[in-house]
Amino acid sequence: MTPLSAAIDPRRNSLNALRLLFAAAVIVSHAPQVAGWREPYQWGDLEIGGWAVAGFFAISGWLITGSRLRLDMKQFLWNRVVRIYPAYWAALIVTAFVLAPMSLAFDAGAAWDPVSAVRYVFANATLVEVQQKIQHTLVSAPYDATWNLSLWTLMYEFACYVGVGVLLSFGYARRERWVTLAVFAVLAAGTAAVEFTDFHVPGIVAMSFRLGGFFLAGAVLKRYADVIPSVWWLAVLATGVLGVLWATGTVKAFAALPLGYLTMYLGGRLPLHKVGRRNDISYGVYIYAFPLQQLLAMAGATAWGVVGYIAATLVAVVPFAAASWFAVERPALRFKDLGRRAAVVPPRAASGPSDVTMEIPVARH
Repeated sequence: MTPLSAAIDPRRNSLNALRLLFAAAVIVSHAPQVAGWREPYQWGDLEIGGWAVAGFFAISGWLITGSRLRLDMKQFLWNRVVRIYPAYWAALIVTAFVLAPMSLAFDAGAAWDPVSAVRYVFANATLVEVQQKIQHTLVSAPYDATWNLSLWTLMYEFACYVGVGVLLSFGYARRERWVTLAVFAVLAAGTAAVEFTDFHVPGIVAMSFRLGGFFLAGAVLKRYADVIPSVWWLAVLATGVLGVLWATGTVKAFAALPLGYLTMYLGGRLPLHKVGRRNDISYGVYIYAFPLQQLLAMAGATAWGVVGYIAATLVAVVPFAAASWFAVERPALRFKDLGRRAAVVPPRAASGPSDVTMEIPVARH
């Protein structure tokens, strides 16, 4: 049987295509909320967008773990910063100084405050959302709480990068892959405790357990990729388990490993390796979709119905995502290898070929 490590060719896989699909799923999930029709679409106890974010985190866990096993901590963190921050900062600036002023044409009674716009950029620059609105905008928006609801996940994602980076800085954790599995088990247990007991924790802690669990599921699959087979019947089994979790409303608590496996199986088996291979716009779609949905809602695109509104958003976001890739992300990646030094991996650290494969060069992460 072909193991996951062999099925997922680092230079020929469908992970970028899946991330683009997940980004589109977030658009679909948010559409009724931004339009003011109803709450986001749900499957079981998770919104459709929540399923997509879980898939994002599982893929990230796989890729980022491989990256950390190849690189020393300094180079690893630099790569993560270069990949995430420039496009994120650009999205803040475009939202504050392009989209928000444009909204005045459709937002009755609104005004644009340049001081608040500057504060929006700088207050949110660290990935932690401190200021969600720009003063005196979104006045007539059906959903007036924030300009970009999607950005909240990036803080947790970067925290996962740092967490895996620190974990694999310890020689024992690097050599013994069961340590990664043990950390995943702790996060999974914490998520279950939050979901099924009266144990109250701050929302940021509960979300850290849940999203960290999905991320670590990808990391576990990466560490054990040489012994986990990539076979259709396991993918069917994972799908069946997810169906049971959906029906019982327990996706948040128990879906990390089956969802992670199904995602990685599809990433290795789907014939979509050409999608995003050279030009990956999935990150741009994710960070620009929500403010464009806000703008379109105020412009009256919701009158076209849910299908028309979603289609309009997909059409509108592609130029912004492409501009993000060609003008910001790809140029920033030229600085990714400054001072590059491969990590020295002890012989026992390698868990098969998957632990030393190259990170996908055009991947979002």
